[in-house]
Amino acid sequence: MGALEEIEAGRRRSLGTRCLIGRHASCDLRLDDARISGEHALLRWIDGRWELRDLGSRNGTFVGGRRLSAGERVALEQGAAVTLGGTPLGFVLVDASCPRACARHATTGEIRAAEGGVLALPSEAEPEVTIYEDAAGRWMAEREHATEPVADDELVVVGGEGFRLELPSGTSATVENAAGVALDAVALRFAVSRDEEHVELAVVAGDRAIPLAPRSYHYLLLTLARLWLAEEGAPPRDRGWVDRKTLCRMLAIDELKLNVDICRARKQLGALGIHGAAAIVARRPGTGQIRIGVERITVTST
Repeated sequence: MGALEEIEAGRRRSLGTRCLIGRHASCDLRLDDARISGEHALLRWIDGRWELRDLGSRNGTFVGGRRLSAGERVALEQGAAVTLGGTPLGFVLVDASCPRACARHATTGEIRAAEGGVLALPSEAEPEVTIYEDAAGRWMAEREHATEPVADDELVVVGGEGFRLELPSGTSATVENAAGVALDAVALRFAVSRDEEHVELAVVAGDRAIPLAPRSYHYLLLTLARLWLAEEGAPPRDRGWVDRKTLCRMLAIDELKLNVDICRARKQLGALGIHGAAAIVARRPGTGQIRIGVERITVTST
């Protein structure tokens, strides 16, 4: 995740898709010096890189000692040093990687950052709305009975609270040892102990199997996988769906716990770099039904 470090204070800050820099209290990076303009410069992620723009500041923005012209835009590489207004105040871009999706609380300014490509609002503990990037690179907001596209800088209201979205484009990136494939190209392999106490899960991509760290929500995925397998003769579009309330009864959990487990399962696969990982649990539009999002599944007993 992109990050900068203030030159004098030494504070490190993670970056959303944009960072307004200046003296005004509303700036994301506030530098209190009379030589720095209220809104002095803008740092943003665009076209797969970090770009700095001088906002017509009176005393200038300097990159590597060179003053930018008013309104000039420059790409920043990792390690680039930026100072403002002829002062020693500024920052170094210490991490030039792409930002995570995040949401800024409209009242408090608190930032919620995505993990594994999934952003839960208002919090991971109460995920009423889930924001994720689908396999086509579109950002989607999923509520209980509806999924709709959302855009960068859009205001999303959850439980009466507003959140301003910061959504980078083209960020589907894999991490080291990741599958690096789309969700519809992988298979799931479950191994279940006879007493059902232990579930091992691996993602299979081609001839490679990636074991996942054991998690309690793997039993949710196993249950959805079994429902898919039990309807082998049904048309694919109708196969494996289950009502959320029915599923909660099967698992002896409430709907909040179900939402949390779905969110965590998505994050675990997303952390592998699997494109469209959020669809590991798919929702049927206009209904309370969900199902497993992978068609190739094996379940064995150990």
